[in-house]
Amino acid sequence: MKTLIIYDNTGYIYLQLKSTENRIPQGGIQFLEMEVPEGKYIKNIDITVIPNVPVYEDVPKTDIEKLQEQIENLAQANAELTSIVAMGKTNA
Repeated sequence: MKTLIIYDNTGYIYLQLKSTENRIPQGGIQFLEMEVPEGKYIKNIDITVIPNVPVYEDVPKTDIEKLQEQIENLAQANAELTSIVAMGKTNA
């Protein structure tokens, strides 16, 4: 299996990618060192501006987070229905 190895001029290996369809770097390899905001990930690097800047996107919600939101929504809907039913009984 082909492996793409990213390393620096001292021979230090930063990344090894095992795949049959690795993209081979074109030209030089650049780097940015920065803090990534919480809840975001770097989608790509905008190289049309100097200095180059990262393009951030929101980290997708996990299945557990989606289920927790559904539970919260159902609990709120249940509370509203309970309130409506209780008010209907007291008005009758």
